[in-house]
Amino acid sequence: MHAKLAIVIPLYNESRTLPSMLRALSARFPTAGVEIFVVDDGSSDDSAGLAEHLTRNVDHIKVLRLPKNLGKGAALRAGIARTTADVVLFMDADLSTSLEHVDDFLERLSKFDIVIGSRSVPGSIVKRSSPLRQIMGRTFNQLMRLTTGLDIHDSQCGFKAFRGDVARLLFSLSENDRFAFDPEILRLGVALGYSIDEVPVTWEASDHSAVRPVRDSIRTAIDLLPIRFRTRPTRVKGLASRSGLSIPTPTASSSTH
Repeated sequence: MHAKLAIVIPLYNESRTLPSMLRALSARFPTAGVEIFVVDDGSSDDSAGLAEHLTRNVDHIKVLRLPKNLGKGAALRAGIARTTADVVLFMDADLSTSLEHVDDFLERLSKFDIVIGSRSVPGSIVKRSSPLRQIMGRTFNQLMRLTTGLDIHDSQCGFKAFRGDVARLLFSLSENDRFAFDPEILRLGVALGYSIDEVPVTWEASDHSAVRPVRDSIRTAIDLLPIRFRTRPTRVKGLASRSGLSIPTPTASSSTH
């Protein structure tokens, strides 16, 4: 059966959240009509082994292992390359963004090429986020818009959906292995004319997140600097034409971000 939806979930030392996450996914997507890829990014707590044990009787959930810790962008690139579905959605392992948004995102993809969750647009609900994290998030997003030119309010929310062929092309062109992969992917999409819809979500901070706001924000800010140069439209179109993948036609509602 051809899957309509593929879900890709990167893992790094998520053994404490894995059981509840996999239960929630299995309850929400109980059949083989959805393909789910759990990608372990070189965890040191045997998240991969636990995931394999918990999904041993679930045919539509596959566990992939990276040979070492390469970064969230690298994990998603590996997982998305394995997808075949019409729609690709990725989310964080702690399910900080509510699964209740999935249906809305799928519906919006009938009009847009990319749909991204946002904690910074009207209608979003953010729970249990520390003042430090909120300040750093606003500062980072201002820097992201300045350095990349993207008209996006929250590039880093870990809940994004794509037309499947668009996701596979953009991630094949991406180079950043760490957290700056989000603005890179969006810039690649803009360079190829793909439309982006930024949607408010309900997001709750996790007690077990592997993200370190100060350290990761600084690293990501540094990684932003070369992205605008690397994602010049002429360069991206040339890379896409040589990628060996089909270049999907943008939707009629394509807009500039």
